[in-house]
This record gives sequence, C-alpha cells and structure tokens, in this order.
Amino acid sequence: MKLRIVGSGGMFQIPNPFCRCPICEEARLKRGRYERLGPSIYIEDIQMLIDTPEDIGVACDRQGVSEIKYLSISHKDPDHTRGMRIVEPLGYDCIANKGTPIQFIALPEVVNDINAWNGDGLYYYQDILHCISINRTDYIKIGNIQIHLVNNKTQRGNMTFYVISDKDKKVIYACCDVKPFVHNKLYFDADILIVGLVSDDGVLKGGNLLIDAPFKDDLFTIDEIMTIKHKYRIKQIIVTHIDEYWGKSYADYQKIEKKFDNISFAYDGMEIIL
Repeated sequence: MKLRIVGSGGMFQIPNPFCRCPICEEARLKRGRYERLGPSIYIEDIQMLIDTPEDIGVACDRQGVSEIKYLSISHKDPDHTRGMRIVEPLGYDCIANKGTPIQFIALPEVVNDINAWNGDGLYYYQDILHCISINRTDYIKIGNIQIHLVNNKTQRGNMTFYVISDKDKKVIYACCDVKPFVHNKLYFDADILIVGLVSDDGVLKGGNLLIDAPFKDDLFTIDEIMTIKHKYRIKQIIVTHIDEYWGKSYADYQKIEKKFDNISFAYDGMEIIL
C-alpha cells in the first residue's frame, strides 16, 4: 500500500502570501519541503484523493497526481472543500458538454453538510454536469483496499476518520477535528496514524503560547497523542495539518522528531509505503 501526502498544511498555506514572518520568508527562499499547501492525501493503489482544499489543483500538479478515480471529502470546512471544483476538469468535457462521473465517496452526514454549506454543490456536479457519482457509505472495498469511514462526531460536527487497510497493513487518516478522539475498535494495531492538529511544544508564531489561544482545547499535545498511540497499539504517528500560525519550519520539525520515538511531521510529497 502506498500513500502520498499531497498537502500537509492547514487553514493557511506556507508561505502565507500576506505574512512576512521568518517562517514564511524562509519558505519563499528555500521552497520544497518548507512550503505547505492545504491538507489532502492520495492513495496511489486506487487513485483516490481525500479532501480538496482551495489549492488542490496546484498541489496535485506539484506532486504528480495526474489520475483520480475516487474522491472523498472528510468534512464541510472550507480548507477541505473549497477546491471541489477539481471534479470539473476530472469528469466534465465542457466542449462536448458531457460528463464522465468519478466516484465521490463520503459519509451520508458529510454529504448533507457539504451541500448545506456549498449551495447543493455536490448535487450540481452529479445531476447537472454529471462529473461525479455520489456514494453515501461508511465502507468501501476497491481491489484489495478496504476503507472504513468513521464519524468522529463531536460538538464541532461530523468528521470522517479513514481506516485504510490492505491485508495486514492498516493506516488511519484523522486529519482534522481530532479532539476528542472518539473510541473505535477499528483503530487497534494500526501501522500508522496520520493525525492533524497537534501542539508540538505549546509555543506558537511570535512566541505566543497555546495556553492563551482560544483554540487551545481543540489541539492534542504530543503526550496525549502518545497516550492514544499506546492505547491502540499504533506503531507510528505522522502529524499533518501543520498550520502557518504554529510558527515553525520544516527544519524545526526535523529537530523535534529526534526527541520522540516513531513520531514524524508530514511534508508535501511525503510518501508512505507499507
């Protein structure tokens, strides 16, 4: 099984075009792994993309993702949905006015949420342009790949965690709104948990402290993630959805990785092979 982090950023890309902080300036100079586009992942075995941030077209081009047969969106938030127009070049021929639908796979509750926030956009793509076919489901098997879509529903709403398995290999993709981490037996003995919104050391951009931020209760600490790792006997943690306001560069995260066993920080283009 092979996966690729297409985008490892969060709400704001790095570099943020409206920011001149040291992290953004360094990213402008060094580019490559110092840049971060919006959060998304690609399952290469089945050509499936999960999530469509605004810059998903740019991200796919950078990472060489040239074929998408299946698409899923984890939840309704703009940094995961605003690039869903990607389905137009994928499945609609505007010259011939003909659609060739790709499979759109999502939890029923998430389909409803996305349509409510985006003016029934998914129905427009399915019923008018015919470039997607909506599959409301919590499980799908494509070839040897099995995917369970788990609703980590909290006070913030519906959120999909993906449990992706191929025979004895298992990856959990829990990109956003991860706290609280609602129990599910499917999480036991995973090889990798790819998880978003984790506070690395509690220090944010400009020296501000997480403890003073209004979103402090939405982020796990690394210690809390380690507790989840041990509880579910997960072998490796990869942190993604790394935001500009965290105030750290790719090099900073390389240093932090050395302090922990089997915890790493994602970067755009990161390949995960099991």
